[in-house]
Amino acid sequence: MKKTVITATMLLSLLGMPAVMATADSTARTDTNLELTENTGPTVPVDPTNPANPQDPADPDNPATGNMGALTLDVAPKTFNFGSVQTYAAEHTYEATTTDSGHQYLQVTDNRGTDEQGWAVTVEQDQDLTETAESGTHVLTGTTIHVPAGIARNSLASSSVDPDTNLDVKTADVTNTSGAVTVFSTTTTPSAGKGTSVKAWNPTDVTLTIPQNTAKPGTYTNTLTWTLTAATTS
Repeated sequence: MKKTVITATMLLSLLGMPAVMATADSTARTDTNLELTENTGPTVPVDPTNPANPQDPADPDNPATGNMGALTLDVAPKTFNFGSVQTYAAEHTYEATTTDSGHQYLQVTDNRGTDEQGWAVTVEQDQDLTETAESGTHVLTGTTIHVPAGIARNSLASSSVDPDTNLDVKTADVTNTSGAVTVFSTTTTPSAGKGTSVKAWNPTDVTLTIPQNTAKPGTYTNTLTWTLTAATTS
C-alpha cells in the first residue's frame, strides 16, 4: 500500500507541471539598392613621393592635364629644359636643368571596374628639335632624348611611399624615328595600377644627345607626346 501511494503522488506532481509553448520568431526584410557608375571626373595631381596625398603646394612644372574618364593620364612634365649650352662638333650629351620641386613625374588614375585591367604609357617625339629664325630653319637631325626609369608608386599599395613592384618603369631613348616607346605600365598582377600611380624621376636624369656635325647656334624646340592606352604591358 505504501508503494502505491508514493507512485500516485509522483504521477500527480508530473501531471500538474505547466506546459511550455514554443514561440515563433518575428522577422521583417529590407531591400538594399545600389547603382555603381564609373568615376569619370578629373583626378587632381598627387604628391609623387606619396601618391596617397595631394600635390601641395601646386607644382607648375608638373601641371594637371584635366583629362576626364575612368582611366586618365593626370600629370606630365611641362618642359624638358636644357638651358643655354655650348655647341660641339663631336657627339655630345646634355643634362636637363632641375625644377623648383626637384621632381618630374607621370600620373595615371585607373577607376575602371575590376573586369578591366592593365594600361601603358608611351612617349614619342613629334619631330626633331628645330630652330625657326629669320635666316631660315635648322633641324638637329637624329637627336635622342633619354627619359629615365624613375620610381613607381601607387596610392593603394600597403606602403604608398615605397616602390610598387606591380608597376613597370622603363628607360626610353626617344628619337624622331623610334616611334612610341613604353615608359610606364602595369604588370600582369591582378588589380595592378588601380587607384593612382606615379612614375617619378630626377629632372637632371633626362638627357639630350646631339650627333656629331649637327649642332648650330640657335634656340631649338620640339614636342614630346605621352599617350595612355588601356593595355597590359610587362
